[in-house]
Amino acid sequence: MSVPESLGRLFELDAFEAGERADACFVDAVRDACAWHMERCEVFRTLCGQEGFSPDRIGSIGDLPRIPWLMVNVFKRYHLLSVPESAIVATFTSSGTTGQASHIAWDRGSMERQDAMRAAIMAGMGLVSDRPVNYLIFAHAPDIAGSKGAAHAQSRYAGFAPERDSFYAIHAGENGEPAFDAAECIDRMRAFSLTGLPVRIIGFPAFAWRVLREMDRTDTRLRFPGESLFILAGGWKGAQNEAVPKTMFAATAEARLGIPATRIRDVYGFVEHGVPYMTCEAGRFHVPVYSRAFVRKPGTMELLPKGERGLLHVVSPYNLAQPSLSVLSTDYAVLGDDCPCGRRTDTLEIAGRAGVSKHQGCAITAAELLKK
Repeated sequence: MSVPESLGRLFELDAFEAGERADACFVDAVRDACAWHMERCEVFRTLCGQEGFSPDRIGSIGDLPRIPWLMVNVFKRYHLLSVPESAIVATFTSSGTTGQASHIAWDRGSMERQDAMRAAIMAGMGLVSDRPVNYLIFAHAPDIAGSKGAAHAQSRYAGFAPERDSFYAIHAGENGEPAFDAAECIDRMRAFSLTGLPVRIIGFPAFAWRVLREMDRTDTRLRFPGESLFILAGGWKGAQNEAVPKTMFAATAEARLGIPATRIRDVYGFVEHGVPYMTCEAGRFHVPVYSRAFVRKPGTMELLPKGERGLLHVVSPYNLAQPSLSVLSTDYAVLGDDCPCGRRTDTLEIAGRAGVSKHQGCAITAAELLKK
């Protein structure tokens, strides 16, 4: 299987490049990816046929919303592939024991492109360092993570500064089941603080907030160097009743750990799409060069202008293993631009989930530990 050269050209760009060259590279890659999936996936080919759509209709960014999209829920019900089963090297799920999981597959090239996206985004945000750090990771330890997509993604963020030591907050307890103890995390951070090195805290915000609350309760204060960093990913999900405004989280983190708000970054994403969206210094999610985002009005599915709230529709050509080229999410979003950070790509404001029955992600299984 020969991977389209246009994909390689797209991945040569900086993560937040914007303008004519970035748009042209993206359109070429999407056109070739669309042809790839139509040739190799019967379901996608049939869908495009029903809509009278063909790859040659993709000539500009304005044509991207016309690509037939799949709802995220489709990946819960169907195992769709655009490569032979033997080419699949990794399969991840979007949820654990609660609800029906989406099963997302990557071939070797798609997995490498996903890693390359993450690395370029971290570099574009100025978050790659050669100074050793200690890691506190609010995610399942590798030996109990299984196929959970969030655990995979969060562990990948622990690779952008040399590791002196690391600790997974969700690990096997005495009975072998996943366990979490806020006091244990505080003890580990106290030991980290004695090294004088920065700390990088990665993972589910609900767990990080539980630890910060315990530090408040016990009046514990630690001071880490200014290069320390929070990367919050996976959402609050099943712990939504504990969710707090970003300003409150940031103020508490600075008071208890000495980590300023500009060093607290959120990551938004969903496994069916696979592209990470990270907040900048100004706290806004940015759409990287590997994706384009649109917003649709529920019911009519008409495109909405920037500044209006609707269902998030995303397009990315990176995954050739599955026809996830054009995906309609169950998240509400508002598209924007002109970010004060100076990056020229569009910004996203995530404005909640659609429907009464929520499309819950893999943070659910982890959040169940907070109820114990």
